[in-house]
Amino acid sequence: MPTSILPADLVTEQLRSYATRGVFREFSATPHGAQRIDYRFVWLTPRPVHAQFDARTNVLKLVELLPGVEPRSAMDKALREFLSGRFSTKLPPHRRLSKTLIRELKCVNRGGALSLSLALNGKQAGEATKQAVNLVSEIFQNFLAGPYHEYMVVNFDLRED
Repeated sequence: MPTSILPADLVTEQLRSYATRGVFREFSATPHGAQRIDYRFVWLTPRPVHAQFDARTNVLKLVELLPGVEPRSAMDKALREFLSGRFSTKLPPHRRLSKTLIRELKCVNRGGALSLSLALNGKQAGEATKQAVNLVSEIFQNFLAGPYHEYMVVNFDLRED
């Protein structure tokens, strides 16, 4: 009888593949019991990304992905609009989120730090994780680039030039 691969293993395998290929400069996966795995990786900025996967709910959470964003600020509202548009059929397929893979996307601002929670399709958790990584790339390279350069300098230690 074939054994199926657990969603947590698919998420970890997909994230580890980015590290193996040199996309992430650092990578760690730390299990916390049987239900949660914490991830840490350095990627688009010098500041590490922290993520958690909850195996009970198949939710991948990008913890405090964007620090220093005032609740209900113009940037907070603009990011939420940007995120809601990621499922639009007006986007090219390679930039669009699939409702089949990512069933729900939530943005929460607690104490001025934005976290994203993505409810993944457990059976396709690897592909869903790939879309989550692409979403983070879109946020940093398309949403933040340009209009939020000063924000990036202050919160991610990027050079001013």
